[in-house]
Formats: sequence, structure tokens, C-alpha cells
Amino acid sequence: MKSRSLGQILVALGFAALGAASSHAETSPLSPIAFLTTHEWEAKLPDSPDGRKMKIHAQFIWSQNHQAILIRNQFLVDGQAKPYIDGLYAWDPRQKTIVFWYVGAEGNLSKGTVKVEGGQLVHEFEEITVDGKSTAYVARVTPHDGAAWDNEILARSGTELKQLVKVRYEIAP
Repeated sequence: MKSRSLGQILVALGFAALGAASSHAETSPLSPIAFLTTHEWEAKLPDSPDGRKMKIHAQFIWSQNHQAILIRNQFLVDGQAKPYIDGLYAWDPRQKTIVFWYVGAEGNLSKGTVKVEGGQLVHEFEEITVDGKSTAYVARVTPHDGAAWDNEILARSGTELKQLVKVRYEIAP
């Protein structure tokens, strides 16, 4: 039997781990949202009332154990970064669905579920403000061939939905 050096064994193990990590997104219960981790994204927003140029810069990365996707989004106002939200997507085995939590820069907590419906990722969630008040929302994320995605956010009042905003995210430069 040919003996191998520790370095050769570590290299072989490294390549095996790389292969497992790259195929994990395909077999993960989080695979419907895994496309978000392929790039950093930017969404142009309408200029502010005082004429400032505004964007959202979005980052989604796999957690080290590949059991969650971490979120870090910032506002870019005239090129200056300002905190927006940080959060997490994970699989809830009891509900058998993707769940998420976002914490806004002001301390508001958004939490909800994600389901695939008609090619869209439908986020049903509530936002709880720092004073404890709650508002229900629906967000419809529509992927476009891995190069862009739309995010339409609607306020829920009973069974009524009212569109608040719709933005398109494209691969960040």
C-alpha cells in the first residue's frame, strides 16, 4: 500500500468537502432561495424627496454549517452605506417550511415563512416595532434566470393586500 502524506490527505478531504458544499444547495430544504447566495444584489430606489440617490445593497450567504442563509442588507444613500436589516433564513422541520427573521436598524423584528407559489417565493410575515405594535405583510419575490429578481411588498389588512413597493434587484457591480 502506498503511503500518503498528511498534506495529500488534507487536500483530498478539502476537495471532498468542497464538492459536498456545492451540491448541498441543490439538496437543501433552502434550495428555493439558494439563488440569493450566488451574487451580491442592488436595487435602485426612487430618489429621496431631497434628491438623494438611493439603493439597497443585499448580501445573502450560507452559514458555515449550510443549515441557514444569513442576510445583510444596507441602504446606500449617495454612495454612503447605512444599516438596513440583518437576518436569517432556516428550515423549520416542524412546520416543514422555510422561516425567517429580520432585525431592522431601528430594532424592529420581522418574522415569517416562505412558500413557493407559482414560481414566486411568497413571504408571509409580521413586523413588530420596538413599541410592540404589529403589522402584517406579504412579499412576493420573483427570480429572473439568476440575473435579477423582483421584490413586491404588500400590506395585509384582513384579506386585502395593498402594494407598498416593487423593486428589482440586479447583480451588484
